[in-house]
Amino acid sequence: MNSVIGNLIAVIMLGLIQKSFLATWPPPIGSINLIVVLIVFLIVLGSYRQALWWAFGGGLLLELFSFDLFGAQVISLLLMAWLVKTLFNNFFTNYSFYSLTVLGIIGTAVSHGLLFAARLLGTVLAGGSQQGSVGAFLLALGWQIFIHLVVLYILFFIFHFLIGRLRLNLPGTDALSIDRRAGF
Repeated sequence: MNSVIGNLIAVIMLGLIQKSFLATWPPPIGSINLIVVLIVFLIVLGSYRQALWWAFGGGLLLELFSFDLFGAQVISLLLMAWLVKTLFNNFFTNYSFYSLTVLGIIGTAVSHGLLFAARLLGTVLAGGSQQGSVGAFLLALGWQIFIHLVVLYILFFIFHFLIGRLRLNLPGTDALSIDRRAGF
């Protein structure tokens, strides 16, 4: 019960930080999606169930601040989590730095791409046209991938430093498995 309440509070705090604090920063940093970053990081750590709950709860919270079609945030986050987990299980079987990089790129591109498709669908359904937005989408996607990778790398090194130095008693965190996961 405490972990459910703790996760709920963490999702709410992360969503509020993202939408109220980071959104006021200049465009490359203001477009960061911390929930996508944490979902990818949780999947790589092996906590798929928790990542799905974060995707669902974070998507619902982000829906409150979104002008997209209702459900677009939740669907994009859940599909992104499923795809990243499927790729991680079938192609990236180790916990390396490179796996985190590729999965971060794919997760960001899928989430951002699905939201862009939902915005286009909403525009078309409303009878409008959206021309010339593909270039802006690709530019924003490039920046978002870059910023997300920087945050993922920071999380990766903080986690590796804490587990490697403090030797927390987590399952699968003995010295050999940490070095193998970290790609060292």
